[in-house]
Amino acid sequence: MSEIFVKTRSDGKIYPVDKGNLEVVAGDQVLFDSDQCQEIARVMLSSEAKKETDSLVPASQTTGVIVRRLNERDLEIDEKRKVEARENLDRCKQIVAKHDLPMELLDADISYDGKKLTFYFSAPGRVDFRSLVSELAANFQKLIRLQQVGARDRARFVGGVGRCGQGFCCKRFLKGELDVVSIDMAYDQNLAQMGSNRVTGACGKLMCCLKYELDFYKKQKKALPAVGSKIKTAKGMGTVVHQCIVKNIVKVELEDRTILEVDCP
Repeated sequence: MSEIFVKTRSDGKIYPVDKGNLEVVAGDQVLFDSDQCQEIARVMLSSEAKKETDSLVPASQTTGVIVRRLNERDLEIDEKRKVEARENLDRCKQIVAKHDLPMELLDADISYDGKKLTFYFSAPGRVDFRSLVSELAANFQKLIRLQQVGARDRARFVGGVGRCGQGFCCKRFLKGELDVVSIDMAYDQNLAQMGSNRVTGACGKLMCCLKYELDFYKKQKKALPAVGSKIKTAKGMGTVVHQCIVKNIVKVELEDRTILEVDCP
C-alpha cells in the first residue's frame, strides 16, 4: 500500500489513503470520494499530517479514495459551486435570523458533487443549532454541516488590513491550519516588553508573522553574549543588559553604571 494523506477542504479532516498508481505530491489538489460525497482535498506530507492529531482520521475509519488530480474541467465546476455557495449563504442568514441564534455566518462551501453544504460561523459560545440544521436540510435538500470557527479563522474569512498596511496574511497566502503562535516567540524577538497591543493582530490573537523571522532571532541570540553575562569591553568589564539582535550588538552596563554599546563580530 502506497499511503499518503489528504485534507478535505470542507471540514479540515485528514485521511490516510492509498494513492494507487496516481502520481501526486504534497500540495496537489485532488478529488476525494468519501462515504458522504465527492469533495476537493489537498495532498499533505506525512510529517505535516501527523502534527495535526486532532484532525487525523484513523486508518481503520478511512473508507474514501482519491479519484484523480483536479483537471481544468474540475476547477470550472468548483468555481460554479463557489458561486452557488455564496448564494446559499444569503438564504441561510435569513433562516438564522428567524431562529434568533447568536451566530455570525461567515462563508459556505458546497462539495464537488453538490451533495454536502457546509456553513462556517463564529459565535461567543456554544450554539444549539439542531432545529436550524433540520430546516436548512429541508430548504437546501443537501447534507448540512455547520462548523464553528475561532477568532483567527474568522479573520481569515472576513479579511482586512494589518498594522503593516498589507492584507491579512491568513487571507492572502497562509494555507491549511494556522500555525500555533506563542508569547515565547515575542520574547525571543524582544517584542514582549513593548506591550500586548504591539504583538496582537486584528483578530485579538498573537500575530501570525511573529513566526516568520523566529529562526533568525533564535540563531542570532545564541551567537550574542547572553543577558546577565560578564564581558570585557574597551572600557573595562561589564554586564550584558540587552541584546540588539538586528544590529548585532549588545548593551553593556559598566562598573560605573554607564551603558556602552558593543559590536559583536
